[in-house]
Amino acid sequence: MSCGGCSFAGQSTAVEDTFVGVRFGEETNLTLCRTGGELLARGDEVIVSMKPGPAYGRVEKSPMPVFKPCQKSSARPLLRRADDADRAARERQLANEVRGKAFCRERARALGLEMKVSRVDFSLDGRHATFYFTADRRVDFRQLLRDLKARFKTRVRLVHVGPRDEARLLGGVGICGRTLCCSTWIDDFRPISIQMAKRQGLSLNPSKISGQCGRLLCCLAYEDDDYRRRRPGRGGSWSGRGGNALPVLS
Repeated sequence: MSCGGCSFAGQSTAVEDTFVGVRFGEETNLTLCRTGGELLARGDEVIVSMKPGPAYGRVEKSPMPVFKPCQKSSARPLLRRADDADRAARERQLANEVRGKAFCRERARALGLEMKVSRVDFSLDGRHATFYFTADRRVDFRQLLRDLKARFKTRVRLVHVGPRDEARLLGGVGICGRTLCCSTWIDDFRPISIQMAKRQGLSLNPSKISGQCGRLLCCLAYEDDDYRRRRPGRGGSWSGRGGNALPVLS
């Protein structure tokens, strides 16, 4: 068995037992990691090579069946089992993230910057920190950046994200009762229009067709192509509501 149509064609698709699924913090998705032959159990604390630095995680699935060569090639290398020093570093990392968010918010207010600090990520070794924020307009954060570097003595990035990206970062549960698609499997955001909701006969009440980000639901696009193909007047009509509608032949 082999993949076709890609650069990995002809490479082994044998299922191997040296891949595990690792969860970092409260992230929804598991990260595929290769163990280098070491067998790990669920719940084991591990250190994984990530960008920009090593990350502390917990094994959630072991082994994790993988047969696609492209998945194997993108698996992150597992460096080692976590020890007491790594656990202490993890505690410092979490404390820095809490202090960093509070300090950034305080300095932004003092500098009169109209921005909302959404999330702060410190690397396990404390050498890198990323501050994510949203803002309605362009923000001159040069002084804030200097203040953050001086306060935490580390390399700092300030990243301006949009509402959809903020929802992806923070995660949560949608109105459908399931984990947000953007924080689990969506890679790229597709443009969503009110016409998609109209084609599906949905209520145009913003509270019913908007996600946690305040924008139109990404899932409005999932069946839109089918609705376009089977518009009334083309051999059938639609009955039912939204995503569960079925065609009734006339």
